[in-house]
Amino acid sequence: MPTELLENIKQQAAALTFSEKAELTAFLHEQGRQAQTTRTVSEDAELAEKEIIRQQRKEWMKENRQKYGGLYVALDGVRLLGTGRNYAEVAIVARDAGVKNAFIDYVMPLDGEGSMGGW
Repeated sequence: MPTELLENIKQQAAALTFSEKAELTAFLHEQGRQAQTTRTVSEDAELAEKEIIRQQRKEWMKENRQKYGGLYVALDGVRLLGTGRNYAEVAIVARDAGVKNAFIDYVMPLDGEGSMGGW
């Protein structure tokens, strides 16, 4: 909201009677509460969606451990973008696929031994 408009509203509010100011205060309070409720519902929905995706990825990693154990994988949701021996290789695969925020992780081999991409 432009500063001029806000200042104009304040000046007009100053001219109101006490009961009109009380009514305006209640109105503004309710508007603020509704905006906060909407934001909270939206934020909750976003968090719920992220948790679903996290659980799906966790299940994908579990189901594909035998096939991709010992490799890094890049996922878009639960869609495999590619694999590699280290993080950098897989990051390039994800970038080339046009996915900016790909999930990249190391899949631990079934025997529990592996390399974390070091020298």
